[in-house]
Amino acid sequence: MVSVVEASGGGRTRSSAIFGIRAVASLGLLTVHVAMFSALLGTREFEPAQPPSNVVGAFFVSGMPAFIGVLFALPAMFYFRPVARAIIRGERAPSQRNGFMRRMLRLLPAYYVLYAVMLLTLNRDVLDDGWSALWPALLLHIYVPTPFEANPMNGMEVTWSVPSMVQWYLALPLVAWAVQGFARRGATPAARARRLMLPVPLLMGIGIAWLFVVTGQGWDHRIIFWWPLGFAPTIAVGVFMAVQLALAEVSPKDTPRLVRLATARPQLFWLASLGLYVVNCVRPFSVIGMDDYYSVSGLFIAYVIVSLFGLTASLPLVVRGARRTSTERVLGSGVLAYLGKISYGVYLWHMAAMHFYLQPGTVFGGEARTLDQLYAKSGFWALEAATLTGAVILASLSYFLLERPIMRWADRRFADPGRRAVRPGPAGSVVPRPTAAAARTTKAAPPEDVAASVAAAVADRDAIRSNLVDLDRSLGRQLLDGADLTGRTRRAWDEAARDLATLWEIFNAYSAVVDQASRGLDASGRPPETGPAGIAELFDGPTVLVSEEPPPLAQRHITDDGQRRLTPAAAVERMNELFRGLAELVTHVEAVWNEVTGRLDDLRTDLERVRVHSDNGGTAPSEAVAAAHAELDRLRTALTADPLSLWQGERTDTADLDRLAEAIAALHERARHPAGHDGGPGDAARPAGTR
Repeated sequence: MVSVVEASGGGRTRSSAIFGIRAVASLGLLTVHVAMFSALLGTREFEPAQPPSNVVGAFFVSGMPAFIGVLFALPAMFYFRPVARAIIRGERAPSQRNGFMRRMLRLLPAYYVLYAVMLLTLNRDVLDDGWSALWPALLLHIYVPTPFEANPMNGMEVTWSVPSMVQWYLALPLVAWAVQGFARRGATPAARARRLMLPVPLLMGIGIAWLFVVTGQGWDHRIIFWWPLGFAPTIAVGVFMAVQLALAEVSPKDTPRLVRLATARPQLFWLASLGLYVVNCVRPFSVIGMDDYYSVSGLFIAYVIVSLFGLTASLPLVVRGARRTSTERVLGSGVLAYLGKISYGVYLWHMAAMHFYLQPGTVFGGEARTLDQLYAKSGFWALEAATLTGAVILASLSYFLLERPIMRWADRRFADPGRRAVRPGPAGSVVPRPTAAAARTTKAAPPEDVAASVAAAVADRDAIRSNLVDLDRSLGRQLLDGADLTGRTRRAWDEAARDLATLWEIFNAYSAVVDQASRGLDASGRPPETGPAGIAELFDGPTVLVSEEPPPLAQRHITDDGQRRLTPAAAVERMNELFRGLAELVTHVEAVWNEVTGRLDDLRTDLERVRVHSDNGGTAPSEAVAAAHAELDRLRTALTADPLSLWQGERTDTADLDRLAEAIAALHERARHPAGHDGGPGDAARPAGTR
């Protein structure tokens, strides 16, 4: 299992459908485990072998292990994508320290809380053996004390995935370091992307070799997936997606066919995912409805299905500009999106919830039994309901009390430096620098200088594209583009949307000039001996053609053709100007959103406490509580529809939030006291009214 809410960096801009697919994957695996221990799935663990208790139900549950491919492929893709983007640009791979720290803070705190709770409730006998108690704390329990058998602590049966993912997060930067020198020697972004794909077949080969080693040695089949090597092919899928998407961002003209297909026809990928699921239900070369695969061929096919499912179910959700399908709308719905946010906790705690339901008497006393000793002690539906309810409750507590506060701190402490490129700072500091090619290239320049100038222009063009993509994918941009805006924000965004369209039009025209200059170089990377002057003219002259609204007829020159001609340097300056204004707008919206959202959630929670106390005999006036609710709704509407109404000067205006917080605090104080009790001077406080 992996980090389910990538709240930092690029993760803040992700579609809610990504949360939804993680929710489906986590719930699917929960259901598989419930089916195993309720006897819905058959097993050969006992003598005689136990057939499935319901053949139809077992058939559909048998396909669900494919879902785990999503939970490894997606994080690997998000983790490797910044590295791939930099290498495809021809730059050194960026440091992964901040990303690694965020992911560790996402994975480990909740894991250690689970470990402590399980140690003190269901595994007290292990405390007598210090080493056995210590292995999970050191993330070594997948290897010791018996490295080729599955020996988890009660309630921690699924936590093999935590050390596996931690080790992959450590390994992927090493993979990038090993291949980046070879990849950066590619002459074009497409060539660098092809070279960067080298780890993909190597990782797949490692995973397949591991499968045959485990089966050849007769080890427990679960070791295939418990050790990190077992998910090398799925990690390879994540690396593959990262490279494909990074190439599409850095060089849109080289967008891979698979990315184009996922953008234009995402429904084909959903159909492929459905087909893979059905094939896994059939269990080729194995037995339908059982809890394991009973042949090497069956294991191999399941291995391939898990990896391919990670690709087909994930890619339509992460490509830029894909048409939304009904499947994605369902995945992005409120319930699934919420379950996706807490899905790491759902996965982490569901075996513990199953134990608590099946043997509640052993939580605080007695000797706990392992799940195989509780086999078939509960029917499927009763165990499913109890496990799901318990897991959601425990996961929600973990998310709100532990995971979300830690991740908010981690986002501030370990922010990716690359994302600061779209935030305004000192004048001119946040936009791509003007191309050096225009300044250095002259008609008399020697071929070597012309070639260097073309290379500089290509690098500048790629940097500009990267910054424009970051702007396009920023949280503020997504919020503005997807909301029903009003007021000040509506007026600002209408103008900004026109500027954004103009910015991309200028960039495309500018990029075409750079491409034309690049094509003028010969195979050795030098301009033809007769051509340096022609290439130089592309940078010195008004060669960037941009369509524009013609002036009124009375002011029009007879030669006006609806196009504006700019030199490359002037085009960069104009893009710089537009970019600065757009970056400022989206950053202001992000600042309002980040500061106000959490406070509104906290105030709603405080109001709910007022209601609970009032129901128990408190004295908070109902009209004051209603007014507080109305003010809270007004502020939430303002945040969604007109966030700039909450931006004053250079900061978020929190005056109304502060007044509402004071009023709710006074209401809470009154609600805590029974009727007739003097609540003190705070009784007179009332929520802020509308402006």
